[in-house]
Amino acid sequence: MTVLSTATLDTTSALVAEFAGGSTSEVDMMVGIGVLKDSDAVFFQYLGESNEPAALMLQSGKPLTRMGNVTLTGISVADDIGEFNATKLNVFLESSKGTTVLVTSGLTTIWSQCIINGLMALFNGGDLTCPFNLDTWKGNSKMKPCFGGIRVGQTKMSDNDLYQQFTDARTDGNKQLVETIMRDSVQILSHALTGGPVEEAVVTTEPTVTVAADF
Repeated sequence: MTVLSTATLDTTSALVAEFAGGSTSEVDMMVGIGVLKDSDAVFFQYLGESNEPAALMLQSGKPLTRMGNVTLTGISVADDIGEFNATKLNVFLESSKGTTVLVTSGLTTIWSQCIINGLMALFNGGDLTCPFNLDTWKGNSKMKPCFGGIRVGQTKMSDNDLYQQFTDARTDGNKQLVETIMRDSVQILSHALTGGPVEEAVVTTEPTVTVAADF
């Protein structure tokens, strides 16, 4: 993995504190999803306020599309982020080598909905902290939204009921309902990670960086 300078680490730490709502959790890297729309890359490392996010690329020159063998260590929603007062989903992951990565995206984006759906499937399966692969890719439509998936081995994790709730809310154009489902799901997942009882969840409807082998 790229070694960051002290100055870069300082500015990254400041960004992490902002995106995580003031959290002081130690994060080695902060990654945004689909930050630069004209790029083929899907993962972008934030390098401080004065630097443009850097696309995460493989040594072959192709975009990194999978964070492999990671575990979920935290999840939260952060409000009023940046000059546009954005609402962000923050997913804290730990790689097999102990690197802590904060992956952040808009709370109601398709990518965030996909990831929450997969994590809820993990949760309902009884093992939210098992290692998994986080996949991200771009769609083929004109807007090229980013999609995401959680895989354990070759199995894609999906909560069918939650998937249908998201689908129905989007079909109805009910953005507020999508946000409510997301917030409820994040609350359930966060509670489980911090020691809450694991019971089946029911969400009601009320510059380029070359990545080494860390992922």
